[in-house]
Order: sequence, then C-alpha cells, then structure tokens
Amino acid sequence: MVNLADATTSCRTADDQYDVTVNYRGERGIKTPKSTVIAFYTFMSKHIRNPGVGRRLVFDVVKTSKGGGYNSHTGVFTCPKTGIYVFVWVVRVNSGYYPFDLMINNSVYGTTYLNNVNRDSSVSGTVVAHVSKGDSVYVRMHSFYKGKGALHSNGNGRTSFSGWLLN
Repeated sequence: MVNLADATTSCRTADDQYDVTVNYRGERGIKTPKSTVIAFYTFMSKHIRNPGVGRRLVFDVVKTSKGGGYNSHTGVFTCPKTGIYVFVWVVRVNSGYYPFDLMINNSVYGTTYLNNVNRDSSVSGTVVAHVSKGDSVYVRMHSFYKGKGALHSNGNGRTSFSGWLLN
C-alpha cells in the first residue's frame, strides 16, 4: 500500500497514457516494515521401524522455513515470536498402530492415534495455540504406549510437520 507518492513530472505518451516520474513512496520518515511471516514445512526422508516410546520425531527435510525456528537435526521448532500459531502433523504408518503427541514445552497439546493392521494409512492432527518466544514445539511418540509397525515417508505420502504464525 502506498500512502504517499510525489510526482515531479507527468506527460501524456503517444498511446494516450501517462508517464509519471515518482520521487518518493511511503510515509515520510517511516520505514516500510520487514515481513513478519513465520512458517515452516518439513518432512521425513526415510522410513522408521518401531521408533520407541517417547521418541521425538525428526523431520529432516525442510521445504519451507520463513522466520527461522525449526531445527532439522533435533525436530524442534523454537518459537521466534510470541503469538497464536497453527501446527499440523501427518504421520503415515504401514501395518501398525501408534499414538503421536504434539508437545509444547514438554506438555501435551494434541494427540492422534492410528491403528491400521495390514494396510497403509495416515493420521493427522492440528493444534492452534498461544506460544511464547523461546517455547519448544515438537512431535513425539506417545510417552508410555509402545505401538508397533513402521512409519513411512516417500513420494506416495509424507510424514510431515508444519506450523505458521496466525497473529
């Protein structure tokens, strides 16, 4: 949005349009703010068999990372700015059953469960939460229910984790 534009010259062109020279854009003395977009989308690059109780899932392929915060080595999103965020996780399981938790600072904010013996299926969860700067957000296997089977992630369906700042 342009709040102010000063033109010093204006002339009509041969095709009956106007050619204008703009010397200044924006409010005088106020800089245009930088983008405040915070968003990430990640997925796993390989399958995991029987990952174990309480294990944090690490999504090692980062496709989108605006505003920083996601660490592809630890699987943790460290919130760069306080606000309302949306987090979505999708887990693909081949012939097994597992519960998954979305954690914020070691507290469970969302849980999903998938039981699909002898077939391939996905489960997804969505959480909208107020998160403070410096808080940790991650997806893990349930803390006491073991589960069984393999987590899959490939071109036929990705095990993924994403989030973005709403406000």
